[in-house]
Amino acid sequence: MKKVTIITPPEYEGLVLESLGQSRVVELTHVTGSEFESLEAPEAQTVDYKELRQRVRTRLIEPLGLNENDLEWVTPSVDELRDFARDPVGKVDALIAEAESLVTKIKDAQDGVNAQKNKLVSELDEKLKAGEDDLNDAKHQLVEKLDGILAEKESKTKEIASLKTRLGYLMALKPEDLEGTAVGVVKSEFIPQLESYLKRYPETSSKITGIADDASVVVVKGGDETKEWASSLFLVYDVTEINDILDKKDLKAAKDGAKRDKTISKIQEELAKLEKAKVSEESKEEKDLKVKISSIDSEYEKSAADLKEEYESKIKKLEESAAEPTDQEEQKAALGNIGYYARVLKTYSKKNAPVLRGKVISVLQGYSPDASIPGLETAVAKVEEQIGEKLYLEVSELDAGDHHAPVPEADFKSKTLQPLWILTRLRGWPSAEEFNPGYLSVLIFCFQFGLMFGDIGQGLVFLTIGLVLRKKFLDQRGMNKYLFSLFIPMGIAAIIFGFAYDSIFLYEHEITHWLEHSLHWVGNFDSHHHLLNVDTPFGFTYPIMPNPMSQTGDLMNLIFKIGAIEIVFGSMLGAYNAFKAKNYAGMIGEHGAGMGLYVIGLYFSAATMFTEGLDIMAVVAGFPFKLMLLGMGLSFIEPILHSLMHGHGIGGMESIGQGIGGLLLTFVEGLANMFSFLRVAAFAIAHVSLSGAGEAMGHAIDNPLAGMIIMNIIALTFEFVSSSVQSIRLLYYEFMGKFFHGEGKMYKPFTLPALKTKTE
Repeated sequence: MKKVTIITPPEYEGLVLESLGQSRVVELTHVTGSEFESLEAPEAQTVDYKELRQRVRTRLIEPLGLNENDLEWVTPSVDELRDFARDPVGKVDALIAEAESLVTKIKDAQDGVNAQKNKLVSELDEKLKAGEDDLNDAKHQLVEKLDGILAEKESKTKEIASLKTRLGYLMALKPEDLEGTAVGVVKSEFIPQLESYLKRYPETSSKITGIADDASVVVVKGGDETKEWASSLFLVYDVTEINDILDKKDLKAAKDGAKRDKTISKIQEELAKLEKAKVSEESKEEKDLKVKISSIDSEYEKSAADLKEEYESKIKKLEESAAEPTDQEEQKAALGNIGYYARVLKTYSKKNAPVLRGKVISVLQGYSPDASIPGLETAVAKVEEQIGEKLYLEVSELDAGDHHAPVPEADFKSKTLQPLWILTRLRGWPSAEEFNPGYLSVLIFCFQFGLMFGDIGQGLVFLTIGLVLRKKFLDQRGMNKYLFSLFIPMGIAAIIFGFAYDSIFLYEHEITHWLEHSLHWVGNFDSHHHLLNVDTPFGFTYPIMPNPMSQTGDLMNLIFKIGAIEIVFGSMLGAYNAFKAKNYAGMIGEHGAGMGLYVIGLYFSAATMFTEGLDIMAVVAGFPFKLMLLGMGLSFIEPILHSLMHGHGIGGMESIGQGIGGLLLTFVEGLANMFSFLRVAAFAIAHVSLSGAGEAMGHAIDNPLAGMIIMNIIALTFEFVSSSVQSIRLLYYEFMGKFFHGEGKMYKPFTLPALKTKTE
C-alpha cells in the first residue's frame, strides 16, 4: 500500500476527481502533513456543495426535463473553470441566469407540443366514437333483418307441426270411435299400465292407435258404469280428453266420415304446400347476413387500429420535432456545461472525496495498492493530456502517521479462489502495519483439516461438490459462495492426507495391501501381524503418516511437533508485525520471541520426558528448559524495556505488573496452545474409529457394505463439520492469535459511475 498526494490548480480539481473515480485506483482521505497545515481553504468553510448541487437540479435539470445521468457533459474552457474555482456560488448563479431563456424556450415548446398532442388525441377519440356509433347502427339493422328471417322460418315450422298434429288425430279417429264412452290422448310411457288395467274389464272394449312416437289415441267403449271409472282412469294416467285437443270444427268433421275425409285431404294439401315452401337449411340471404355481422366487428377493429396507428405516428413525429431544439448546436454547449457542473457538484458533495482547497492549489491525498499505482499514473496522465499542463503526483511509503491506512483484499489471482479471503475476513481485517495472512490462512486451515479428515474418497466428494456448485453461487451474495469455494482446497487437502494415511471411504490400508501383494514391496507388521506399512524403493515407508489406531504415540508426537512449529511461526510473524510498527520492544514479548522460545523449549522438554522417562531433574537441567525460562523472562522484560525506550524509566509497578502478566500469559497460553493441537490427533483417531465401527456394524447386520455406507454418511456430515470447526479454532486462536489483531480498515477506492463525455 502506498500513500498518494496529488496537487492541482483548483480549476482542474473536478477533472482530477472524475479521472480518479473512473479509474478506481485510490481511496481518498483527509489531507495530512505539516507542509499543508498553513494552507488556506476558505471555500471548505463557506461553500455548501450539496446545496449548490440541489439548486442545479431544481433550477436547471428538472425544469429542462433532463436526466442527470444521461447528460453528455462538455468540459468548459479554462477561464470558466477558474471562475468556478474562485466563486462556485457565483458561477452557478450565472449558469442559472444564462439557462433561464433556454428553460423558457423549451417549456414553451413543450406546452405547444402538449396542446397539439391533446388536440390529436381529441380528434382520435371523436373519430373512434363516430366509427363505433356507425358500427352499432349498421349492426343493429343487420341483426333486425336476420331476426325477421329467423322468426318467419320458426313460424312456418310451428304451422307445419300444428297441421301434422291435426292430421294425425283425424287419421287416427274413425267416426265410430267418437261414439265411444271415453276418447283421449295418452303418453306412450303409460300405455302398458293402461292396457293392463283395461284387461280387467272384459265387458268393455278399447283401442289404442299411435299418432306419434310419444303419444297415442285411446278409445274406451262400454256402458254408463264404464264411463264413470274411465274418467278417473284418464285422470290417473294423464290422458287428455279429445275434446280438449281438437277444436270444435275438427271434432265435428271427425264425426262425419265425408267431412273427415275432406278435412284430411285439405290438411294434406296445405301441408304439402308448406313442406314444399319450407327451406330446412340456411338461405343465401341468411348466410350473407351472418357473415356481415361477424365481419363488421373485425372491420371496425382494423379501421380503429389503423386510425390509432396514424395518430400515434403523428404524435411521435410531433415529439421528435419538439426534441430537435435540444440537439441544436447553440444549445449543446449550454446543456454540456450543465452536465459538467451537475456532475462536479455531485462529486464535491460526496463524503468520500475530501479535498484541501486553497487559494492557489487543491490537494488530494489517499492510499493506493501497489498493483494500482500504474493505473493511478495513467489516470493523472489523462488529465494532464486534457489540460495541457503537468500536475504534481507523489507516491510514497507509509509512515508512522498512516497506521490507519486501508488494506485491500489479498489478491488470489482467480475469481474462483477469491472467496477464500473469507477465512481472514471472519477473523478481522488486517491493518497496514501487520502481515496480511490472506494466503497463509487458507494453507494452514486446509493443512490442519487434512490432518484430521484425511480420506481420498471423502475428499473427492467435497472437491466435486465445490467444483460443481461454486459456479452456481459465484456471482451471488450469501455464504454459499464462500462455503463451496472452500470445499475445493479442503477436498484437495483431504485427498492428499488420504494418500498419506492410506484411507479411501473409511477403508484403511487398501493401497498398502495392494503394494505388498501386487508389487511385492516389503511389508512391516505389528505384534498382532497386522500390516503397518511397506518399504518403498524410494527410501521411505508407505503410508507416510502414522496409523492413528496402532501408532497413536507416533501420531501425537508428530502433531505436537506441528503445533510447536505453527506457534513459533506465528510468534515470528508477531515479531515481524512489531518491527513494522516500530515497536521494537514488542518483538521480544509474548507475541514475539518470548513466546517462540518458550514453545521451543516446551516442545523439546516434553520430548525429553517421552524419550527418557519422567525424570523432572533431567528436564529442568536440560537446555530446552532454559529456553522456556528465557522466553518467559523476555515476556516479563518487554513492558519494562518499552517504558525505558520511550523515556519513562523502568515505569514503576505498572511496568512490572505488565511484565508479570506477560510472563504468566506466555506460560499459560503457550502450554494451552500446545496441548490444544492434540485435538488434531483426536479427530484423526475418530476418523479411523469410524472405519472400525463400520466393519462392526456390517457384521452385526450381516451387510458389510451398508455398515460402511452409514459410517461414511456420519463422516461426511458430523465429522466433517467438527473437523472444520476445530481447524478454524486452531487457525484463529493458536496460530493467528500470535500476530493478527484484525483492526484494520477495508480499502474502498473512490468510485464514480460511468458517464457520457464530449470534450469541447
